[in-house]
Amino acid sequence: MKKCTIPLAVLLSMGIASGGCKKQLDVFPTTSEVDGNLIADAQSAQVVLNGVYYRFTDAGLGLDGIQSTRWVDGQEACPSELAGSLIPGIGALSPAALYAPRQHPLEYFFDDIWRYSYDLVNAANGFIKNIAPVTNIPSQTKQQMLAEGAFLRAFGNTQLLLYYGQYNDPSSKFGIILRDTFVTSSNIRLPRSSVAAAYTSILLDLDAAIAALPSLNTEICYANAWSAKLLKARLLINRGAPGDYAQVIGLTSDIIGNGPFSLEDSVKNIFLEKGFSSKEVMLGILPYSDETYKYMTYQVFRQYVASDSLVALLNDDGRNQWMYKNVQTAYGSFHAVTKYYPGDPDNPAQTPLSCYGFAFRLTEAYLLKAEAIALSNGDLTGATSLLTTVMGHAGAGPTELAAVAAAATPAALQQEIVKEYLRNFAAENGVDWYALRRLPLAAIHRLNPAISDPVKLIFPIPASELTYNPVIQNPGY
Repeated sequence: MKKCTIPLAVLLSMGIASGGCKKQLDVFPTTSEVDGNLIADAQSAQVVLNGVYYRFTDAGLGLDGIQSTRWVDGQEACPSELAGSLIPGIGALSPAALYAPRQHPLEYFFDDIWRYSYDLVNAANGFIKNIAPVTNIPSQTKQQMLAEGAFLRAFGNTQLLLYYGQYNDPSSKFGIILRDTFVTSSNIRLPRSSVAAAYTSILLDLDAAIAALPSLNTEICYANAWSAKLLKARLLINRGAPGDYAQVIGLTSDIIGNGPFSLEDSVKNIFLEKGFSSKEVMLGILPYSDETYKYMTYQVFRQYVASDSLVALLNDDGRNQWMYKNVQTAYGSFHAVTKYYPGDPDNPAQTPLSCYGFAFRLTEAYLLKAEAIALSNGDLTGATSLLTTVMGHAGAGPTELAAVAAAATPAALQQEIVKEYLRNFAAENGVDWYALRRLPLAAIHRLNPAISDPVKLIFPIPASELTYNPVIQNPGY
């Protein structure tokens, strides 16, 4: 659902509301402001840190006026529309509009991801700034909180780099605006960094997070060391510089072999039955107890629906029985997204897990490792085994498995791995879009014929930023 965008300058004037101090994600401040003399001890620090997690879940008021986690819009629907797995439903953009020539950067998605990411970075910066001088917080507690702040800032900056920067060219000057302090009127105008500087900054945060985060946090909706390692692997495979694929293999091997997570026997169980009790979930998005936003988005308004392309990818796959359902309406027939919903799409009624989200799952580590092996011309037998393991847990059919068995070259196997990203992570966390872009343009076009212009693989800097900070625009816009 389309949301109102609040300019950064407006956010500077907001104040944080007092909230509960218990470490749980249904206790959110009511705004994103985390700057000021708000931290005096561990208890108040946790309230402010909750404000940063608030931004991570994209929490705010839904159209019904209820506090909601709106991860579904920018993190599920946007990337999967770009990848071709979802299409706009009733009253939304046409699929072709996502790739139409741009005269100015005012498209909803362009501004939405930018706003989300910098709100998160700004909130993390405010938290880190204000906890640093406080001396009466136990050292281990403080170090973990700083690591959580670093992880969340790294997530926001990773989003910015992978959507708006020339992420696959470390020599490019078209990086992001690196903000490492809370934004005020005196420092809002900053130049773009180089791509190399952006990677250096994000990796410093991730290494700090990996070193100080616990193996498991108090809840799966809080960052842990393994999710930080997976984010680092996600970042490095997109850079693809010398040595990066070896690092990805090392990180993912560590997660798979030594982490406290395991693949779910059936992927379906994660979304429709177990939720965060599944041992595959590495970092989850916990909804408010009374919210309806995601359920309403998919089941009632059908703002996003499965595309014919996704249906074709799932033609010989057990997931075609539960990830989408065909429905008939006065507006025509749709493939309703039922990945999170086991009920009757013709007579929707909210279910306990229909608003949950999943930022990191162990399946991604398997696919990243398999892809990194293929991209580094490694042992294809090992990469194929990782891929087929994931597909077996997901319910892949004989035609899909035969295509993997026939993939005799690194390029052919990478395409099969990307197809599994598209199937496995449709409407989930954005890695389907990242994976598709790692293919050559001709291969991207075969999987999503709407994409033919490489310029459109990177978003333009939105007008909302250019108004306050006239930085250089991306080439082609």
